[in-house]
Amino acid sequence: MSSQRYRRLLVNLPSMATVVNSFSSPDVQKDVYRLLVDALDEAVTEGDSPRDNGSSSKRGSRNGRSNETLAELVEGDSIHAIGAEHE
Repeated sequence: MSSQRYRRLLVNLPSMATVVNSFSSPDVQKDVYRLLVDALDEAVTEGDSPRDNGSSSKRGSRNGRSNETLAELVEGDSIHAIGAEHE
């Protein structure tokens, strides 16, 4: 593990844990954790090299959706608050 990745993980771990722990299902928690780590790895990688904006690969499309989902999970309202609004 690179020192940059390790430092980034340490900085982001508390907020990642908050997001992961907001779900009660262990399977969902694992999936969310993996998405967060993948997005973190991608952010570290993009910081090391220039981003290829012309790429239309399947992986790039999937990662774009993952990043949108990650942004919604991290920046959006709590899932518990959303559920309470509908009651």
